[in-house]
Amino acid sequence: MSDPAIGSGNRSDLDRLVLETIRQHSSDTVYFKDTESRFLWNSMDHAKQCGAPDPEEMVGKTDFDYFPGEFAQKAREIEVEIMRTGTPILNIPEELIREGLPTEYYLASKYPWYDGDGKLLGTWGISKNITAQKLMELELEKSYRKVQRLARVDDLTGLYNRRYFYEMLDRTIGLYDRRSEDSTFAIIAIDVDDMKYINDQHGQPCGDEVLRHVASSMLFSVRKTDICFRIGGDEFMVILPDCDKLHALSVAKKIGDRVAGTPVGISEDRTESVTVSLGVAAYEKGVDISELISLADRKLYKSKRNGKNQVSF
Repeated sequence: MSDPAIGSGNRSDLDRLVLETIRQHSSDTVYFKDTESRFLWNSMDHAKQCGAPDPEEMVGKTDFDYFPGEFAQKAREIEVEIMRTGTPILNIPEELIREGLPTEYYLASKYPWYDGDGKLLGTWGISKNITAQKLMELELEKSYRKVQRLARVDDLTGLYNRRYFYEMLDRTIGLYDRRSEDSTFAIIAIDVDDMKYINDQHGQPCGDEVLRHVASSMLFSVRKTDICFRIGGDEFMVILPDCDKLHALSVAKKIGDRVAGTPVGISEDRTESVTVSLGVAAYEKGVDISELISLADRKLYKSKRNGKNQVSF
């Protein structure tokens, strides 16, 4: 049975009750604005968001009175577009950054507002606070990026791993295959000299320290655009974009000199000199991944045969 206080004969009372219920109890922000984007009516939750103790205090004011300029300007531009087209804009992502306060995230929908005769009065809108959901999404995204990075990185040296090397080399070949004939890149194959002897004589922990030493020497010697990889065991690779064979030779020599010129500590009171052999190969159109790697490896083995601690190209 209907309540006579809000029955069909008291429609205006019902409308007022519904409106007041929305104002007082809606967990979403609700607001109405005139054509100049000045507030005419606001829910309590919207007043709280704006830091106003009473919705009535907001009448005649705009977003610029409560929010950062960039945030308020974006809201105004959207409302102007809605009034121009007569079309609502739904599910607008909003990021509210205020000094000294945690960042808040909202999902807003805004609509044109007309009177009974179809005259445009302004706009109205609803914003839902999705901060908790957004923070969870950001945390999941951060975790996903971490997992992706770990899948690409060698734990021991911090360099990229074998799998990512093949992915990047394939991508780089595809890129340069579409470029002009004189555009090329190079790779450097690197192998630690006498690694078995180092492990046998000094133990695996010392061998691991040698590998980390080679990795740091590579990172110190290459350009910012070059990418370093540990392929496995004591084998390493570098991809050098926009680099011909002669420039790659210079980088390879720098790596070799850095490795040999900085002894590795194998105990508290003893250091050991380490060397590497290197091979350089430059990409030519039509060469596939296996051919390019094979060419660099052949140059590396040439360095081994010729006495180690050198670069061949």
